[in-house]
Amino acid sequence: MGTTARGRRGRGGSAATASDRRGGGGLSSLTTGQTLTMALLLVFLVLTLAMPLRTFAEQRAELAKTRENIARMEERTRQLQAEKDRFSDPGYVKEQARIRLGLVEEGETPFRIIDPALGAGPGEEPVGAEAPPAKPWYAQLWDSVSVPPQKEKPANPARDEATRPDRLPTVPEPAPEPQPDAGPPPQ
Repeated sequence: MGTTARGRRGRGGSAATASDRRGGGGLSSLTTGQTLTMALLLVFLVLTLAMPLRTFAEQRAELAKTRENIARMEERTRQLQAEKDRFSDPGYVKEQARIRLGLVEEGETPFRIIDPALGAGPGEEPVGAEAPPAKPWYAQLWDSVSVPPQKEKPANPARDEATRPDRLPTVPEPAPEPQPDAGPPPQ
């Protein structure tokens, strides 16, 4: 059956206008109490959902960190397993004993070459090298016997200066108290 606009309105068209008034006004047609109730409901929903969402985000971040840590530990486990496999080979163990411990097999002659300039930087003297003497040995020997040794300088001259006896603080002597006269008391 076909209905026309007139049939939908029902009797006299008053039902259509009442429904248009109720639904078509938007927020401006709400009363202050209804608006306040909806705002409180909205705030309640936001507060109710905020904590679970925050917890969810924190747990996701923690899960990502944990997965990264697991991947790093699995990689380290693979490295340690490979090293364990290398040390199960007797040839590798022998090579490491030669390199790390300096061991030699029977009948071999070990040589260790030490370069004295190994630790010296540019323009520096090699480690352990002494400067050539300025005087011949006999002049140094005579000077060591005939010249008195110089007084060693203090390690901390400021401390020695501060602790000299004339620089130390002293407690002043108290003034002598007056002695009472030995005579009879005045009347």
